[in-house]
Amino acid sequence: MTASDTAALTGRQRTWSVRPREDAVHLGVAPLIAHLLHTRGITTARDAQDFLDIADSLYLPPSILSNVGSAVERLREARARREGVAVYGDFDADGVTGTALMVRAFQRFGLWAVPYIPSRNTEGHGLNVPAIDGLAEQGVRVIVTVDCGVTDVDPIAHAKSRGVEVIVTDHHSPGASPPDAAAIVNPKVSHDSAFELLTGVGMALKVSQALLESEGTPDWSDGLLELAAIGTITDLAPLQDENRYIVDRGLRQLRETRNVGLRALMRRAGVDPRHLNSEDIGFRLGPRLNAAGRLGDAMSAYELLMTTNAQRADALAAELEAYNRQRQTLTEEALQAGLEAAEAYGERQLIMVGSSDFNPGIVGLVAGKLAETYGRPAVVYAHMGDRILASCRSVPGFHWAHALQACEGLLWRHGGHSQAAGFSCAPEHLDELRGRLETIAEEQLGGRALAADAIVDAEASPRELMGDTFRFLSKMAPFGVGNPSPLFLARNLEVLTASPMGAEGAHFRLSLRHEGATWDAVAFRQAWAHGARAIDAVYALAVDHWNGSRRLRLDIKDYAVAMGAT
Repeated sequence: MTASDTAALTGRQRTWSVRPREDAVHLGVAPLIAHLLHTRGITTARDAQDFLDIADSLYLPPSILSNVGSAVERLREARARREGVAVYGDFDADGVTGTALMVRAFQRFGLWAVPYIPSRNTEGHGLNVPAIDGLAEQGVRVIVTVDCGVTDVDPIAHAKSRGVEVIVTDHHSPGASPPDAAAIVNPKVSHDSAFELLTGVGMALKVSQALLESEGTPDWSDGLLELAAIGTITDLAPLQDENRYIVDRGLRQLRETRNVGLRALMRRAGVDPRHLNSEDIGFRLGPRLNAAGRLGDAMSAYELLMTTNAQRADALAAELEAYNRQRQTLTEEALQAGLEAAEAYGERQLIMVGSSDFNPGIVGLVAGKLAETYGRPAVVYAHMGDRILASCRSVPGFHWAHALQACEGLLWRHGGHSQAAGFSCAPEHLDELRGRLETIAEEQLGGRALAADAIVDAEASPRELMGDTFRFLSKMAPFGVGNPSPLFLARNLEVLTASPMGAEGAHFRLSLRHEGATWDAVAFRQAWAHGARAIDAVYALAVDHWNGSRRLRLDIKDYAVAMGAT
């Protein structure tokens, strides 16, 4: 049976459409792999080879990125003059890893570098005047931003008045006017389209590489690419082109990392570094690093990445673990309240909910869940006395940075990019802001159907994915945003056993038989249809590592009871 014979599956969670297999034999690989590559925009044999081999050519030289030369020149002057340099990062995992990366690079270069990461709750995103004054009083004469700064026109002007020059490295969308900085390294300002997928840590990596290579430093990437990989994945950057190279090489470093803090974090998260993959970073390491900035002090996460003391690393990893558990509880409580409030929005194109009970550190997580659930852009805000702190998450077709720029008169501060952004404002402006954003959403989305995409890459039996096909599937990793793990549809899988798993039985484990072969399978956050003898399932392939051996399993994403199988 082919995908064209049965083009959809109505599962227990959603309806899935199945891509018809495309004829892409010219890519020089097996037909199913060629189809998967073609659906990811890879249309030539050369591009297919570069993608599967993750060729060095994917990583572009920093010299072709605008303003990198000016940044390097100013930093070389700072070293010659023995000036103090501060690395001013953001409080999320992208900013924290970028700050750690850049401080490491500056130390190798011989600069006196101090880190500064603001508090999410008391200072907010980006540069602020008190922080600049404090750094100036410490003797800092150059501030290099990481993952922030491109919209901080007034704070950067204040820094200049204090005799402090600012080098901006950022990846967020700029405001109407650029700040008066010594250099701005941001592809969205300079329109360097080849670099527009890079994150804040990606930009920090480029500047650091250019700086170290200006000295002919060998092995400049040692210990830096692993930090860049973590920040790239946790910031949900598309794992395409240069990001694909950064994550692949970073994962290789992480599997043998000498960073005692990261090793302590992996132990806490139950991650075996030998088999680390992008999913481990996205769902285990990244949330723990982010939790410090969400609920406590992001400097704890920074110190974990920088410490060389194993005992201190264990203590910091335990601290991040506690923050993460608290984050999970707060997020679940806020999500339930957010889902109830979102139901009142009916068919409107944008959701905007908030409460004085919400912790500002978790509103972005809740916004992401609402956007995913309802297939429309979402704003979730915390009402903190005389101010509103909000996070925004998007869907294809809606550009948050542009939407907030159109509302500047109602906002104190804002920043972000197309899919994620944030702002602060006065509570009395909320109603007008909501109305304006709903109008913008109507204009941008054009009244299209409000539903998240649910697409299966191909209908294929598990047996079809073995042998050379599995080898090529493995080469398609690392998986993540922009390069998701391929999803397949298999029909009439015989159920041999089914049992609940997890503390509250929220998941289930299966043994399935199909075409004469038996397969282990798991389904997370799904209820089991008791009595089903066979199922049609949307699944991805996964690998279990146990006692030095590995075994394939099916990760069931959704399923339906097969016709006549109850």
